[in-house]
Amino acid sequence: MDEGRFRLRSLVLPFYIPAFLWSTGAGFLLPVLPLHIRSLGATLSETGMVMASYAVGAIVGNLPTVGLVARFGKKRTIIAALLLEVFLAVAAYATRSLVVLAVMLFGLGVTHTMHFVSRLAFFRELVPTQRRGRALSLLGGETRMGSSLGPVIGGIVAQRFGGAEVFLLFSAVSVVVAGVVTAFVPADPPAVSPDTQLRQPVFRAIPAVFAQYQRLFLTAGFAVFALKLVREARKVIFPLWGDRIGMSVAHIGALFSVSYIVEMALFYPAGSIMDRWGRKKTAVPCLAIFAVGFLVLPLATRPVLFAVVALILAVGNGLGSGINMTLSTDFAPPDGVVEFLVTWRVVTDIGGAASPVLVGVVASAVGLAWSSPLVALVSLSGALVMAFLVREPLRSTSSPTPSRAILPP
Repeated sequence: MDEGRFRLRSLVLPFYIPAFLWSTGAGFLLPVLPLHIRSLGATLSETGMVMASYAVGAIVGNLPTVGLVARFGKKRTIIAALLLEVFLAVAAYATRSLVVLAVMLFGLGVTHTMHFVSRLAFFRELVPTQRRGRALSLLGGETRMGSSLGPVIGGIVAQRFGGAEVFLLFSAVSVVVAGVVTAFVPADPPAVSPDTQLRQPVFRAIPAVFAQYQRLFLTAGFAVFALKLVREARKVIFPLWGDRIGMSVAHIGALFSVSYIVEMALFYPAGSIMDRWGRKKTAVPCLAIFAVGFLVLPLATRPVLFAVVALILAVGNGLGSGINMTLSTDFAPPDGVVEFLVTWRVVTDIGGAASPVLVGVVASAVGLAWSSPLVALVSLSGALVMAFLVREPLRSTSSPTPSRAILPP
């Protein structure tokens, strides 16, 4: 779309409001899920594995998403994902089996990918490059607005009724989001467009795209891999550490919400910085601050200190609002956008899938306190790679070629 004709307000009803509603529903689970899994009899390592099933589903979900978008279009794929999400959330509420819960979380990961990739393809199609940082940071900000409200509600509901009930609330929100998407998201063009057309079978497309942009995925992709890992680690370590120092689930949920309020204050400045000075100007500080926060987390033995660390992590995450989505759409070529975005997610989502398992295994072997510095090391590595090995994508509005995609200046 031409930059002069584009208006951010055109994204409010079809994308920003659904993002806020959906993230509110997902936020119900943030302070509750690890503790709910523990209440079903899981050990720390088992808790990590069950949590990881969601991220594994998000990776696997990339495979059908390419074909679904190519065959049915972006809008229909989003609606199908939301309706399937309702069924999976209700099933997760009903079960007391760790295995069944893991399967339902796996399915929710698949539906999240279907929704996320389809929505991101819309942004690649509708938003000009010079406005994309702000547009996607606003999307990240709407997500954080919902995530600031959701944990408070989820914590209160879990405190009064039990952890499983939050899945019912999540399913109800998904129904509402499906209605909003149906009403306001623009229809896909009648003809198959180059950005969604499958040029080869899905199982060949992902390896082919990775091979073509190998250096890009091993540098910029690794940095986002690290970011995904530390973000997922926060979801696991945060509630478990709060529980360890004696905080209630309601208080943990409230602290999650305060953290997301801090992040909300940063999402628009972060987008403006990305569009004015470059994507790296927010990505590197984001990862570096995450590293500091996780490094000092084991020292937070009292609720007040824990709150301080939570705010440090919130500042880091707030500076990274929309960075993953912005980088992936910046680097995506004009043709085969969905194939590229799916490959990007496969590479980076491995970090999200590995994170809960890593935290759980290390916590079971040597203690929860040792998981945090290890996560800090990964975050620092991502910051260094982003700072020194990744070319600033804002310097060129053209899509990267395999030969120049990531070489530093």
